[in-house]
Amino acid sequence: MFYLILSSLEARTALIKYLKENGVGAVFHYLSLHGSEYYKARHDGRALPQCDRYADCLVRLPLYYDLEIEEVEKICEIIHSYFM
Repeated sequence: MFYLILSSLEARTALIKYLKENGVGAVFHYLSLHGSEYYKARHDGRALPQCDRYADCLVRLPLYYDLEIEEVEKICEIIHSYFM
């Protein structure tokens, strides 16, 4: 898995939107366990700010073993252009 950690939920949302507009599908897929419906009743209630931060800021990139090198380079160029 390849991912980026952005500075905020807004930054993550903006990057995902930019990638989509440029034909690249990226998702966030990280949800903190203590906030899930399954685990809420089991959580002891303490704050877990880093878990919440990553839940808001992590973007999973669509890079995997089956991609051609040209596709990987294109995705990397689009990401680079967003930050420039």
